[in-house]
Amino acid sequence: MSELILPTRFCPPPAYYRMMVMHSGRVSICHDERFDKRCKSAHRTAIADTRGVLELTVPIEKPYGRTWAQTRVSLHGRWWEVMTTALESAYGRTPFFEFYADDFLPIIANPDTFTTVSDLNARFDAAIRRAIGLNCPVEAAPQGAIPVAVEPWEPEPYWQVRAEKLGFVGGLSILDMVFNLGPETLIYLQR
Repeated sequence: MSELILPTRFCPPPAYYRMMVMHSGRVSICHDERFDKRCKSAHRTAIADTRGVLELTVPIEKPYGRTWAQTRVSLHGRWWEVMTTALESAYGRTPFFEFYADDFLPIIANPDTFTTVSDLNARFDAAIRRAIGLNCPVEAAPQGAIPVAVEPWEPEPYWQVRAEKLGFVGGLSILDMVFNLGPETLIYLQR
């Protein structure tokens, strides 16, 4: 049985979860992946708000750790309030926001419950897999494991709340798909 080792990512695009869905072996996430300042996807994601794509960033503290599991999330700037407002504004009118908001917003609203980037990402990952009904067990990869690159994949256009104004916007966080499609998200990932 093969093992899929994925990098730690903050609310990644659907391609990340498609790899989990399509893999028949063990799935692990490399939380102790070496810190790389250029790897913004470990603490940044994209959503669609009223004017287009909006980047949401979780700030990190200096000095940086050697790995993402040692790199601390900063409490500077009350970013969790900004991010909560951005998600509510962008997705408050989607069909499934109210259904899933209680799974995601408390993670952000309580920055005292996580300390590192990997910890935050693991909490979101568990909530995302629950929301989409992805029941594959995911473990922490062994220390020193090397994650695979996430294969590029863009789902066929799905219904988005802002499509009439913006057209279909691809490359967004899996949260966009979850809030717009709800339980159908897994079906799209399986196509």
